[in-house]
Amino acid sequence: MIPIQVLSICKSYENWNKVKRFIDKSAFNSNLNIIYTLISRTHEKHPEQLLTNNDLKVMHADLYPATPKSSYDNICKVIDTIPETNLNAELNIDIIKNFWIRSKAKEVGELAVDIFNGHEKPEAITGLKNMVERINEQELIDADSYFEIKADIDELFDGSVDKGEFNFRLESLQTRITALSRGHFCILLARPEMGKTTFSSFLASGYIQQKKKVTYWANEEPAVRIKTRIIQSHFEVSKQEVANRLDYFRPRYHAEIKDYLTVFDSVGTHIDEIDNYARLYNPDVMFIDQLDKVHINGSFNRTDEKLKEVYVRTREIAKRHNCLVWAVSQASYEAQNLHEVSYEHLDNSRTGKAGEADIILGIGRGEGDNARTLHTSKNKLNGWHGNIYSSIDIERGVFE
Repeated sequence: MIPIQVLSICKSYENWNKVKRFIDKSAFNSNLNIIYTLISRTHEKHPEQLLTNNDLKVMHADLYPATPKSSYDNICKVIDTIPETNLNAELNIDIIKNFWIRSKAKEVGELAVDIFNGHEKPEAITGLKNMVERINEQELIDADSYFEIKADIDELFDGSVDKGEFNFRLESLQTRITALSRGHFCILLARPEMGKTTFSSFLASGYIQQKKKVTYWANEEPAVRIKTRIIQSHFEVSKQEVANRLDYFRPRYHAEIKDYLTVFDSVGTHIDEIDNYARLYNPDVMFIDQLDKVHINGSFNRTDEKLKEVYVRTREIAKRHNCLVWAVSQASYEAQNLHEVSYEHLDNSRTGKAGEADIILGIGRGEGDNARTLHTSKNKLNGWHGNIYSSIDIERGVFE
């Protein structure tokens, strides 16, 4: 019986530690899920041990002292059916892999039936598709969630590992923060009318100039306006100048921008749709403006809990699909008219959202109508924190 064999394998701390993120008690029926809980709780309290069946009986008596004797006796009988742990690593992996696939297939079947019977909303089909693809793509249980870092000491300390791929268009930022890399998740925040979207367009045009494929998800301002602004920023000209010289800018647009820029009007977009897009189309950079408005499934007691989950999922997208992601967020009212806007001013969720980012850049007011202060309040790349003083040219869509 495969579930019993899985429990036997998990009595080894080494085996359990490898699979604890993927196998949980929901994969087991009736008394077996209680036994898996016993195994997990015992390993958590006493790591590095090879558990015996007697250990599990003792742990059950300790955790559930009010259990009736008849129920305890039944659990003990099931525990006694668990054989000694087989330490054959290859065999264990095969057993765990097949058990995981079957348990996921069961989830797929149950969700498909619920959709068919109308118990789930139509959007659930995206979740079903993800589950099927995840099973199909895995050679090992969730093997895409980890990989070994094989760089040796020379590579780690000669600076080559830290060299980023995506340069900042603003030279003063590039000098202080250095280039970003794939897998980085960055947050840009500001109060309304401070230039969040203009700065995002400025960054996006800079990546396009580096021949990077940029995708912009627009659920705040009209997407047509953002695409226009990115083009203006690329050429550093006003909208009227482009309109007056279309014969000059049209071929340049087709040669320099068209193949590198995708802009979506994404009001109501679900995080799963962004995940699927990144997996299928492999963008180099994605901007999500604003990330707080992206939809996600689940029941959350508070807004900050929901937003934390959105930001966690987005960071995973950056890592899993090997792209740079910029999230645009609103700053709270406390940041109104401030020069330095930091992650503590993130709207609705401060620690939850900020905890996921590699770089957090705030746009504050400077001395003068067009003056802006770019404040770095989080920097996991090289640790530099401080201010860049700049001016915004809204007509041309650039920061200088």
